Amino acid sequence: MAEIPAALRLTKATFALGSDAYTQHVASYEFTPNTPTTTFTDISGTVHKFAADESDWTLNLSLGQDFSSTGLAKYMLDHAGDDVDVTIVDGPATWTATVTCLPPNIGGAGASVNQSRIALPSTKPEWAATTP
Repeated sequence: MAEIPAALRLTKATFALGSDAYTQHVASYEFTPNTPTTTFTDISGTVHKFAADESDWTLNLSLGQDFSSTGLAKYMLDHAGDDVDVTIVDGPATWTATVTCLPPNIGGAGASVNQSRIALPSTKPEWAATTP
């Protein structure tokens, strides 16, 4: 059996909503599939497991709370409920999806940079090879 080498690396990405880049506003990102599962136990005691054919997706972001007129946090607050295209270029992969904007948390601990963690409903992310 051949050993398949892993192409692991540090995350270094760019982040855009529509045609505007917000890379400096985002500390981390993660697309998360949400696959509903359920079980059914028949009268013999046999447990049957079921999973949905399709997952719905969430884009989890950690972002700085920049509420200036051009800040991502302000954009999310002003556009809550709007669908917008997102593009994340992460090394050899370019991910695209449509997310629904939600308002971020506001505030945080003293003497620190305030950050919000936000979970945006998303379409399934589409992968494409990054073009140089």
